Amino acid sequence: ERSGDEPLARSSRYLSFALAAACPPILISHLGRPERFLHMLRVVKFKSPMSMGVWGLVGFSGVAALTAGAQLSRDGKVPEWLHRLEPKPIAAMAQAFLGAFIAGYTGVLLAATAIPVWAKGKAHIPAMCVCSALAGACAANSMLLAGKKDAANSLHKLERLEAVASIAELAVIAHFALTSGSTGKPMFAGERGKRFLVLTAGAGIAAPLVINALGKLAVKRDRTPAFLTLAASALTLLGGYVLRETLIEAGKASADDPREAFVQPL
Repeated sequence: ERSGDEPLARSSRYLSFALAAACPPILISHLGRPERFLHMLRVVKFKSPMSMGVWGLVGFSGVAALTAGAQLSRDGKVPEWLHRLEPKPIAAMAQAFLGAFIAGYTGVLLAATAIPVWAKGKAHIPAMCVCSALAGACAANSMLLAGKKDAANSLHKLERLEAVASIAELAVIAHFALTSGSTGKPMFAGERGKRFLVLTAGAGIAAPLVINALGKLAVKRDRTPAFLTLAASALTLLGGYVLRETLIEAGKASADDPREAFVQPL
């Protein structure tokens, strides 16, 4: 990591490991029986999003555990020699690559199905998930670093990267809403669509951008005050959660619509 970004590197390693460790139990709970997860590791199917996703998760979890262990060693929490087991450049590149893969995996998996609204969004849903995941990662790290003086430069970078990811996410959502036609109604119309618009587009994307911008202007500083960073980050994470919930629930409603069930999405 660059000089001055050590706090960001530390929080990223710990956060990556914590979130990666939570994924296998959630996946196993959805599969119903633990042995089904083990059965998925018996083969590698390059044309199967599910198979690639499981192996991507296993790979990312392994690298995340390695880098988190090395960070614990540097922080003096475990024996010092453990950090020597981490091949730093290779581990960092592998974690970045696998992290990007996992960020888009959910969207690719949904878009590969025959569910009308998901299939219609094959060019949009994966991009939405990547942008939302990047914005959420920036927000989560910002929450961990808020108020730390030695992290001011890193927080500034995170805010800019989050802003770019959020604007791109909003653009993809808007384009999908305009081009999905009647197939996109389960996602963008009715109470679900209104909730999605308010909590994701409004509270989760627009509000954090405004809060971070006004925070700097109001206090005439280079960084947003800690309480505003926490508020903006919490809203970003809320918007990301509602996006994923809306995708799932809209898919269920789309599958139950007989008018769309017999229409092959373009």
